[in-house]
Amino acid sequence: MPLYKLTNEAEQDLREITRYTLDNWGEKQLNKYRVSLKKRFNDIGKGQIVKRSFSQRLPDVYVTKSDRHFIFYLVEENQTPIIIAIIHEAKDILNHLAEWLSDN
Repeated sequence: MPLYKLTNEAEQDLREITRYTLDNWGEKQLNKYRVSLKKRFNDIGKGQIVKRSFSQRLPDVYVTKSDRHFIFYLVEENQTPIIIAIIHEAKDILNHLAEWLSDN
């Protein structure tokens, strides 16, 4: 059983991170992000992250950070965590999540 699941939107976020990082910062930085994000995803899956709700309006959405990226995820009791978005700190986080919510 996998430690976590990625939504299609989160997979798209990872593709965008890959493209942007390669184009602007190179493979060394991309590898740094990959290792860091994968570790954080696994920590979420193992329940080793202190859950921090994103907002009172969305109490089931949790957030953690990996380097310069915010990771948003859902955890239902006795279920595999679902990573819903990976957003760079410089992006409009609220707009990105609003788009995700309107699609789901």
